[in-house]
Amino acid sequence: MPTLDRLCVSCNLSIDDPYYLMIADQTWHLSCLKCFICGLGLEEEQTCFVKQGQILCKDDYMKCINMRKSSSQTCARCQHLIQPDDTILRAEQYVFHIDCLTCIVCDMHLHSGDEFGIRENMIYCRDHFLEQNSSKFHDDSGYQTSPSET
Repeated sequence: MPTLDRLCVSCNLSIDDPYYLMIADQTWHLSCLKCFICGLGLEEEQTCFVKQGQILCKDDYMKCINMRKSSSQTCARCQHLIQPDDTILRAEQYVFHIDCLTCIVCDMHLHSGDEFGIRENMIYCRDHFLEQNSSKFHDDSGYQTSPSET
């Protein structure tokens, strides 16, 4: 009697093990089932979730759901609605499209790790923020320092 040749979706190798996982009509080696976002091994977890064809752990799935619920927010720079699949950056209570994270004065695009300042939902690069003589200075880590500390 012929046997079905099962291939693991993750590694594309044949599954010869007596135990394997079948999720969303796809087969997996136990050790290959990992969260698409954080890489957590899911072989010993009691649940896993599928979102847009990707396998997720419970924590990352809940983050995706919460992000979708918060999608009624608007970008603080362009004032357009944040869509569930938009890449965003949060700074204090503000949400920005990643492409909208630019200095309001010089239009310089700010990247991860760049220092910037916020005043009245406006983003300033480090130099223009310091010109404003403000006391708070931010980087994308969420920490605040004074200009003399940077």
